[in-house]
Amino acid sequence: MKYFLVSIIFSSFLFGYTCEELIKKYNAPNPEYKTMKQLRRWVENNIDEFDKYRDTLLDCLIENAADNPNRETIAAE
Repeated sequence: MKYFLVSIIFSSFLFGYTCEELIKKYNAPNPEYKTMKQLRRWVENNIDEFDKYRDTLLDCLIENAADNPNRETIAAE
């Protein structure tokens, strides 16, 4: 799982977009307040199937989703 996340971050730097920039570019909802299912549905309904950043955006959103058990948490949260 860590290798997958590192590869996403590395690929986003390679192409010039970070997760925050992709979220802002596509006007995506704040992933910290949405479930993974809601985020997948949003991407399916709002992002074109052939968009080259669709999978990267979805991975970024799911990484920070409210119900993601693998999400890094901050102390006292």
